[in-house]
Amino acid sequence: MIRGRSIGVVLIQAGAALMGVAVLFAWWASPDRLASLPSSVIALVGCALVLVVTGPALRPLARKLKPGHLAWFFIVAGVLALLTAFFTSRWPGYKLGWLDTVYSALPSIRSFSWGKAGLQPNQTGGFLAVCTAFAAGVAATPKAPRPWRRACLILAVPGSIVVVMTGSRAALAGLLLVYFAILVIRSRRLLWAWAAGVVVVGAGLFASGQTSRFFGFFLADESLDTKLASRLDIWSSALRGIQDHFFTGIGLGVFNHVIPARYPYHVVGLSYQVSQAHNLFLDVTLSIGFPGLVGLVLLLAGSIILAVKWIRTEGRSAPIALGILASFVVYLVFGITDSISLSVPTSFILWLWPAALVLLHAQQGWETSGNGKDGW
Repeated sequence: MIRGRSIGVVLIQAGAALMGVAVLFAWWASPDRLASLPSSVIALVGCALVLVVTGPALRPLARKLKPGHLAWFFIVAGVLALLTAFFTSRWPGYKLGWLDTVYSALPSIRSFSWGKAGLQPNQTGGFLAVCTAFAAGVAATPKAPRPWRRACLILAVPGSIVVVMTGSRAALAGLLLVYFAILVIRSRRLLWAWAAGVVVVGAGLFASGQTSRFFGFFLADESLDTKLASRLDIWSSALRGIQDHFFTGIGLGVFNHVIPARYPYHVVGLSYQVSQAHNLFLDVTLSIGFPGLVGLVLLLAGSIILAVKWIRTEGRSAPIALGILASFVVYLVFGITDSISLSVPTSFILWLWPAALVLLHAQQGWETSGNGKDGW
């Protein structure tokens, strides 16, 4: 057994266990258990992965999987996310009409009958932004191995471009925040200048009346008032669903079956397919109940504690921890008005982050102990 477990590891284990139990109860309470089954299985496998990696499999995995293995795993995942977004997205010409000629010239698997529908650009943009943030975090770490930094830089540039092309405003906002934070951290001595610059630019945009044009770039398809009204409408319906299913939730993968019928929208048309609550915490609470939300918060808190801890070290864990922390930032910012829902397969990244951080935690602990024992 590992002695002296970190509070971060304990929170991760408690969060994964609580979410696993919540998923089981939510599946049982689902009005369509067959429809909820695939998403529930993915979530349960993720919970089991975290509990196994942080428990009985920790010692052998931490000795066999080195930081380099974890770094290249997330880099390859980012490349796959980039290729998937590039070749399968339904490019949003209605948002970014000035890119129509570019969209029409791009190769796509949507030319085949089996890929005709394509993937929703907000979802591909959100997941790609999360992976790109990891690459940006590693690339911005001076002491990261050179091959990691080169690969991550190569990934971050096209990844950022494709995120813009997907038209996902929430994904782009999260990614820009990560880039700004990295820039500030790399030039901490100029923090006062950055703060002053942000204030001056913000005041200038407001005083010159250019604020509306700035928002117009992100909201070309509809006004800010319309966008907010539709989000508030979806959130209101989700909150009514949470009130009636506080402890069990409605189940994963049945949002569009339950909400329009039982908690109809007032602004959003029923013909518009809404597959999730467009807010990470509302979506989790509605899907697997309040206990599941508590589990998610514990999982995120434990992961962030471990990431922040190992960023300050000098070992190879630091760039990976920074990359994962950058991914968390995008994940949470994206989750304000959208979400990588537990109902979609890409949500499995949520379980890979804490598992990787605990492995890094164990490896770093053994290295710093210097005696081959299980010191944390």
